[in-house]
Amino acid sequence: MTTDIPGLLGAFPGPAPAVGGGVPTEPVWAGETSWTAFGAWRHRELRTVRCPGGMLALVGQCFETDSAVREGFRRALEGDRLVEVTRWPGSYLAVVVRPDDVTAFVDLAGQYPVYFHTTPARTVLGTRARATARAAGLPLEPDVLTMAADMFCPGVPLPTSARSVYRGLGRLAGGQAVRVRRDGGCRTWTYETLEPGQDRSSFDAAQALRAALENAVDARADQPLTADFSGGLDSTSLAFLAARRRDEALPVFTYHHPDAPADDLVHAKRYLDFDRRLRSTVVTGTSGSLSYQGLGAATSTDLPDPGAVTQARTRLRLRHVAAAGGSVHLGGEGADALLVAAPGYLGDLARQGELRRLGRECRQLAKQRRVASARVMARSAELSVTSLSRALRLLALRFERPADRHIQWLDAIAWWPDLGAEAFWLTTSMRTRLAELVRAGTGELTPPEGAGVGDRAAVTEVRFSGAVQRQLDERARPFGVWPQAPFLDNDVIRACLTVPSYRRADPVIRKPLLGRALAGVVPDEVLSRTTKGDYTGEDYKGIRLASAELDARVSCTRLADLGLIEPGKVKESLSRAAAGLQAPFPALNRLLAADLWLRGLDGGEV
Repeated sequence: MTTDIPGLLGAFPGPAPAVGGGVPTEPVWAGETSWTAFGAWRHRELRTVRCPGGMLALVGQCFETDSAVREGFRRALEGDRLVEVTRWPGSYLAVVVRPDDVTAFVDLAGQYPVYFHTTPARTVLGTRARATARAAGLPLEPDVLTMAADMFCPGVPLPTSARSVYRGLGRLAGGQAVRVRRDGGCRTWTYETLEPGQDRSSFDAAQALRAALENAVDARADQPLTADFSGGLDSTSLAFLAARRRDEALPVFTYHHPDAPADDLVHAKRYLDFDRRLRSTVVTGTSGSLSYQGLGAATSTDLPDPGAVTQARTRLRLRHVAAAGGSVHLGGEGADALLVAAPGYLGDLARQGELRRLGRECRQLAKQRRVASARVMARSAELSVTSLSRALRLLALRFERPADRHIQWLDAIAWWPDLGAEAFWLTTSMRTRLAELVRAGTGELTPPEGAGVGDRAAVTEVRFSGAVQRQLDERARPFGVWPQAPFLDNDVIRACLTVPSYRRADPVIRKPLLGRALAGVVPDEVLSRTTKGDYTGEDYKGIRLASAELDARVSCTRLADLGLIEPGKVKESLSRAAAGLQAPFPALNRLLAADLWLRGLDGGEV
């Protein structure tokens, strides 16, 4: 086990178990044996407080002052209102240890998760999945059904949501909490549902978002800082916010591949003229930085990482950032999830009876996507009367009788992304198991009261962004860089998702809420961009270049040995992609991530 990636490990009742592998540990609180810390922590990444009646550990990015944290924790203990420790600015895990229980609160995006295993004698908890599984005495074996669900049902609420990809190990998602009592009782719940307020206006949301974003950037401004500057709305806006707080230049980075341009560089160059404090570096891609390159040299990760297929590009960017000397690097991860309403919001408009607006926006979207507006309206009307349970039953049927088709934009007007050609990769037995799993969810899963299709999709996308950022954090540690995503701060998420998604949507303006929030702070030309950089050109070039390696990898993948996929069907999709034809790239990336993770697991790597 490497000691570079830090973590916490605890047990209740009783002392914390050993991490194993000869990894040095130290108590989180002096003289307290229930929790230990290991690995190389960054400055203020782990903060601890001790008060009469309890102890608190904060993991991640909490920007409240020490004195305010201490006073707030004291009040939370006295009033038995522990959830108050989640209200400070930033994005962090909070662990509260009291004489008779331990309570952990995961940040809203799930950047800093908790894993646990409960027995009648005690519960083992930790922030690193593999270390927690080892400490709990679990065999390091995959939970095949959970892994399959994560790969083929992303965004679908399923009974496996509380299970990790390690067999027997539980997990908490963003916004969830766990409490373990001394008598052995263990309870998990969602402490913040992010339920939208129907009476909350887009104006109120814009005001809250502006304050939250400015506070999020200001909180990081006193550290050596660098930033992405893609030329899109998100990272570019953050860079302008950060530059306002500086007298010296702010190093910013734009990635560009000359053989597969993404239409970002021309915008980034033009925007630089608006603030001379922005010092630009263009990171130029090569054939070696294309997608799917160097997978054989990819480092093992704690969890499957779909970003592994672009790890060569990620390392190239991180090398440039590290050379600029920035310890904290700002990126725009999470903004799309918060600010772009999923097409399912059209069903919510129909359900709300806003038919005039629905007709107008269906016509606008149909024109943009070059489909018949009547088809868009019909899909929206159908979705408005499709309950979550019915959607789950339909998905189960899709697993049992998959259709040989590729996903189109119309398919996105749904509770979740539809199942496409990747369904044929699955073995018949695994399709049956997934269908049974999906049906099992129809009787026990309901969306939060007041949340529509678009709202549920946004929360799901935020949690996916949290996982992406967590994996980027892991890959950046060897470079001495701490990637941070202000859009994933708890207060920013609250500002956006407590207003219904259909009030954040506008087919004409790409991210209207961001435009209203940052008007007068970020140049209008930046906020009015309606296009988005398209990096699929690198995917096609990269998969063509790596086709032989990918074919060989799929031929001997353990995913087949586990009865999950039929390699020949996957290779058919690889051949289509290498020929420049439509292929399910997101599903392929998740499959390759699982393959890489399994190889590391079998090799004993961490």
